[in-house]
Amino acid sequence: MSKKSLVTINQAEAVRRMANEKGVSRDAWQGAMDNGDFSKFLDNLKSGTLGIVPPPGARIYVVRVRYSPKRDWQDAINAAGPNTPVSYNVWEVGDQYPSSDEEEIGKDIILLNYPSGNGGWDKANDWAKNVGLKRTCPRQVFVVGERHPNLHKQLGCNPMYVVATEECLFVGRRDACCVWWRDSRRGADLSWIEDFDGSNGWFAFSK
Repeated sequence: MSKKSLVTINQAEAVRRMANEKGVSRDAWQGAMDNGDFSKFLDNLKSGTLGIVPPPGARIYVVRVRYSPKRDWQDAINAAGPNTPVSYNVWEVGDQYPSSDEEEIGKDIILLNYPSGNGGWDKANDWAKNVGLKRTCPRQVFVVGERHPNLHKQLGCNPMYVVATEECLFVGRRDACCVWWRDSRRGADLSWIEDFDGSNGWFAFSK
């Protein structure tokens, strides 16, 4: 292991300062060391899964994003998917996901994938509910596409898509928004929830 990959003294000192600013006592700090809380935190940090165990036959990946709930729908799509065709229905459902006046929000987005393609909308959402995860809105997922343009390369999944799990209705059908990657292209789309069942799909949830 190279020295560049190790935690630095400056990083450790930054954590110490943060603890003092939050009023964490020396005894509380030592208690977390003694009872294994710090060890569990570091294990979760190392794995990048926030301690969440995927269901059998599935895998998870966590990305950190910051998104603006008040961002214009069209702008969010353009940033997420510059290759989105103008004819796609995703442009038409913004009114079902109204913006708010909240400031920018930081979120850990948990992505669930079934590599064998044996998942699906109901199966993914049932698992998320059982482990206490929340559904994601399209703006959270759009920013995944915007901030992680090479996610498909990181995950070795090309093409791939990430689907927001707060559904909507379009011409009487239950639909959901997603972002997709294919080689150097990125786009946003709206599809029937039954269509999200392939091995290249990732369902997005949050804490």
